[in-house]
Amino acid sequence: MKIQMIYLAAGNSRRFGSNKLYYEINGRPMFQYGLETLEKVMEKNPDTFLKVVTEYPLIREYVQKRKKIWKERITHVGSPEHEKGISYSIRAGLNGEAADYYLFCVADQPKLCAETVLELIRRTTEGGYEGGYVRWNDIPGNPVIFSAELLPELLALTGDTGGRRILKNRKNVCTVEARHREETEDIDQ
Repeated sequence: MKIQMIYLAAGNSRRFGSNKLYYEINGRPMFQYGLETLEKVMEKNPDTFLKVVTEYPLIREYVQKRKKIWKERITHVGSPEHEKGISYSIRAGLNGEAADYYLFCVADQPKLCAETVLELIRRTTEGGYEGGYVRWNDIPGNPVIFSAELLPELLALTGDTGGRRILKNRKNVCTVEARHREETEDIDQ
């Protein structure tokens, strides 16, 4: 079973005031935290692959360096229309080889734990769910995972609409509680 993890790192950071993905936390740019988390997931789950959607040179360079370790399991793609909304980055991430499940992570959640992502993948795939997401105190968050059956609906998203709304009225959805509140918080100050 192939799980394509898609790391959305193409946003404009309008509310932040500058490129928040380059914002330093403990001397490292924010985007590295999420990528390192997803690399831990790849270490523990050989069925996972990582595609980074970005327009930023520093992030592309980082991914290129990591290819020495991960080979074809990690790649990056551009999202030249990312200013039009997240749906454009979602489509960019979905282009390419088919997978059984697609897991989306946003690049501004530096405290996300690999164990939480692994649990979401395991419970969703083993349970045969259509999709799933991480939550904190019943508040839906990221990451979000979708079965291949939902690919047409993901590709039909428009503007700044994310994919979680596809799962909103479905009954066959897995939820995983975050280990702590900070996991689901994005940096938007």
